[in-house]
Amino acid sequence: MKKTADTKLQRFLADERGAVGVKEIAATVAVIVVIGAAISLITGTFLNTWISEVWDLFMKQIENMTT
Repeated sequence: MKKTADTKLQRFLADERGAVGVKEIAATVAVIVVIGAAISLITGTFLNTWISEVWDLFMKQIENMTT
C-alpha cells in the first residue's frame, strides 16, 4: 500500500507544472533590478545635470534672441 501512495504522490508532483518556472521568475527579477537601477540613475545626478544643462541652453538662447 505504501508503494501505491508513493507512486500516486510522484505522479501528482510530476503532473503539477506551474505556469511560471524558475527561469521566468529570474528574468522578471532581472528586469525589476534593471528598471530600479535606471530609475536610481535618472533620479540621481544624471537627471539634475541634464535639467541644468537644458535650462542653461534655453536661457542662453533667450538671451541671444533678446540682445
